[in-house]
Amino acid sequence: MNKKFFSVLFIAVLTASYVQAQFTFGARAGLNLTNVSVKYEGKEYEASKPKYKPSFQIGVVGEYGISDNFAIQPGILFATQGYKLGPREFIMDDMLGWEVMATVNINYLQIPINAQYKINLGSSAFLLQAGPYFGFAFGGKTKTEFSLNNIPSSKEKTDLVFGNKEDQLSPFDFGLGLGIGLQLNAIQIGLKYHLGLADLYHNERMTAYLFHIEKLKMNNRGFSITVTYFFSK
Repeated sequence: MNKKFFSVLFIAVLTASYVQAQFTFGARAGLNLTNVSVKYEGKEYEASKPKYKPSFQIGVVGEYGISDNFAIQPGILFATQGYKLGPREFIMDDMLGWEVMATVNINYLQIPINAQYKINLGSSAFLLQAGPYFGFAFGGKTKTEFSLNNIPSSKEKTDLVFGNKEDQLSPFDFGLGLGIGLQLNAIQIGLKYHLGLADLYHNERMTAYLFHIEKLKMNNRGFSITVTYFFSK
């Protein structure tokens, strides 16, 4: 009985030591350049042409090495996303014109899970990464700026409303990340493209006079450049 117990204990210690040796974790920070894709009946919606806006991300990541070249890299990140609209001109009469610029900021708790393939280059390594990510929105604002004849007039800030009703933003996002990177000892530098697959905007309303359902679909898009420092590499 004692021999079996100590044998199992010995195997468990070896397994734990192996897992610990294969797993590392680190801190990540980076810059995002985000936007949204807006489509109507599968085509780009001409009435809305959003622009990219800068944002950021910060968090922790882990890396579990399956082999010398292959690893799984999960993470937990705080990331801001969003987009810009405008400036758009609104003519009040022949002499008076207003311009409006809107900036949408959304806060996400993101969980990326990447598969990573490493190509050794001697003292460094080239990285290929791909995998899904899941995002949970927990706040956001729209900042609207009004100007009259190119002179700033006023600013407004409104809180975004999340939910599953019409004209509300979805609190849940998911998508696919594709990226490349460079490993320099304990530091990883990464460049990634994020393709959002979740429909963020709930809009199915009956359009007056036309008598049809107008359906808009909005998905997150974005690029990121990150620096990750692994503490045990």
